[in-house]
Amino acid sequence: MIRRENCWHRAASVLFCVVLVCTLLIDGVPQARAVESNPETSSTARQLQLEGARLQLQGNLEEAVKKYQESTALQPNPRLDALIKQLEPKIGKKEVESTPAATAAEIRKSSAAPQTPAQLPMEQPAAVQPSPTSVAPATTTPVTEAGSVTAPSSAAGIGQVVETAEPPQRTPSTPQEELVYTFVDWFVNLFPASRPDMEFSLQTNRHYTIDQVDGEYEVRLEPFTLVIDTSDTLELGPVLVRCKPQGDNRLAVRLQFADKAPIKNRGKLEAELTVGSQQLSGVWNRSLMNFDKLDLQLADLVIEDVRKEGRLSLAGLSVEGGHSEQQGGAWLEKYRGALKRLAFVDKEIDFGIEAIEGQFAATGTNAPRFLELRARLQKGFNRIDKLELAEIKPLMTDLDEYLQLLSGYTSSAALQNFKVTAKEGSVSLASIALSGRLQKEAATGKFVYDTQGQCNDFSFIENKTDKKPQPLAFSLRQIGLRGDGRVQAPPPHLFAEMFTVIEGYQQVKKEEADAYAARHGYAFAQKIIALIESYSGELTMKELKVVNAQPTPITLEQATLAAGFDVGDGQGGKIHSMVDFFGFQGMNLESKTVPEAGRVRLEVSRIPSLLSLIKDPSPLASGNVQALQGQVMMNGMDALMQSGLTLSLKDSFVVFPAAKITLALLSQVDPQAKYLSTGTLNLAVENPEELLRIVRTYSADPEMEKMLATITALADRRQENGQTVDVIEANVDASGKVFINTKDVTSMFFPPTPAPTQGAGPTPAK
Repeated sequence: MIRRENCWHRAASVLFCVVLVCTLLIDGVPQARAVESNPETSSTARQLQLEGARLQLQGNLEEAVKKYQESTALQPNPRLDALIKQLEPKIGKKEVESTPAATAAEIRKSSAAPQTPAQLPMEQPAAVQPSPTSVAPATTTPVTEAGSVTAPSSAAGIGQVVETAEPPQRTPSTPQEELVYTFVDWFVNLFPASRPDMEFSLQTNRHYTIDQVDGEYEVRLEPFTLVIDTSDTLELGPVLVRCKPQGDNRLAVRLQFADKAPIKNRGKLEAELTVGSQQLSGVWNRSLMNFDKLDLQLADLVIEDVRKEGRLSLAGLSVEGGHSEQQGGAWLEKYRGALKRLAFVDKEIDFGIEAIEGQFAATGTNAPRFLELRARLQKGFNRIDKLELAEIKPLMTDLDEYLQLLSGYTSSAALQNFKVTAKEGSVSLASIALSGRLQKEAATGKFVYDTQGQCNDFSFIENKTDKKPQPLAFSLRQIGLRGDGRVQAPPPHLFAEMFTVIEGYQQVKKEEADAYAARHGYAFAQKIIALIESYSGELTMKELKVVNAQPTPITLEQATLAAGFDVGDGQGGKIHSMVDFFGFQGMNLESKTVPEAGRVRLEVSRIPSLLSLIKDPSPLASGNVQALQGQVMMNGMDALMQSGLTLSLKDSFVVFPAAKITLALLSQVDPQAKYLSTGTLNLAVENPEELLRIVRTYSADPEMEKMLATITALADRRQENGQTVDVIEANVDASGKVFINTKDVTSMFFPPTPAPTQGAGPTPAK
């Protein structure tokens, strides 16, 4: 059983990886190199770099260095700068052999041996062969990653990667070949390089060759093996890449994976992935380092284990979309994807999803710069734990600029007909629909966002057995989600300023570090909190039914939970919450003590700013909790007295089968009032005797009995629609007087203090 479950766990992981490959093709920026911000400048820099590489191959190091320096002057390139430093001491010496181009065998030989100190600036080596086919000869030590070799492993069955000093070289002979190299390297670099500590990575021969076939450029990547959880592999190779240049920077691309892909665990065949048909094509733009257009269609994907115990299938997987630029420098990225008829069947379970669909669109300005920033940010944050402080600093500056260039996004996802049948029972879900939107207001720069979601017709039914002759059944017709909010436009240098504070912390004396961190950390936290304007969310459930959990079915017609806040516009903030339900039946029917419906709608307004509670952050640094609490209490009380804080409870009630409570409350802070506040209370109890009986079933507390007796005594009892109703209308005014139903009952709540008698002696001691 364990073995079978592990096998299908791996199969699910493999299917996820297939989807991941498609996702990486959509948004290839995370692992790709940063794009060039100026296509013309970038093209010139690349041409100079290419000329320098040719001169270096010819042994003319002095002229090669000049070309490299001209290239880096146009476009910074740290790797090229490092190469220049390596070559400058060798100028005048004949240490680099003059060869017009390396052969594939020579490149493999050089990659297996330690690299020479002088390297070419191109990222990866290859040989260009004009033969109609391109199949790399077998090698005893296969090359897998750029600048690395693979040594045979033992039981694992997976090559153990050995890193070498430098990545391989590239020697394109034409600008078209250079464009092909750039795309294929970009595509391969979407996947993490294989290392023993990586849970997901790619093993492939990056020393590929470029061939010309039928007027196109062809690259064969073999092997092309995804490593999952360090021990499982999916062999998708060979992968054929067909390219046809369309101008200086665009490339029409077609990809083809193997129709059958073995799935292995530690080298042992466990299952096989077959693909009925595939079409992967697009137009790739070097200036953006992304697709202008992408169309991916896979059909009839099947994963079946070697023991024929189960089958995972997918009728179709499609992705289409791309990038377009509009007038004024604006850009739009839009993608749509779908999975059709996903199913899994074995001896114990039958699982299926009719369809999953999703759409995403993002807009912004200055497309080349935005994509360059996104590439650098995602690449940097992927290895944030390995970066030095000086390397993080430019990421913060990039993040500030990135947020300024993003205008917004919209997204949606939908699922249809989810079903699972197992020996324990069955689960089904008719549909899920989710959508979200983030938009920047042109006039204010504020970000406005909203989300919506809906889940329809969920059910769970246990199978009937001898031990469970009355199995549990649960159904819910609908769950609805809603949320929206607003955020102020972030300052243009918010994160750069934050990093400046971090740098300053590294430089202060040890005894001053805590005070520095408290002062600047609190100031930055204030800036972040000040950006948030509002948020509200709501969750709604409709038509819940549970059978065989109680003697009678439990039903709930509808329930809603909502909450939110708004920081206000200078008049104080506001918090609101609401709980509402009705149509609750099936619990304690005989005692009639469970509410059938209820609502509590609470709102607190004119809340003073939390930023005013701590004006001196020095106690944070010293750890003086008592001083901090005292400061919060003093500042909080001062802000509270000036705020006019208001608490309201309105449209609130609880309905029992034979009784009802209706409640409304309004209270406001008033520093001029005798008791620092004023307020009103409106309470109505229908069938008070029944309510008293219900309360007694939950509690026999004498104080509760006393309170209910007081309410009954003070209430104005009426007859409304054949029901006995106790009504209390109470208020506390600024003078401190309490009125209930127009009667002054102040003395009941605030007994008067006896005046001292003149001439009276001291009170005798008891």
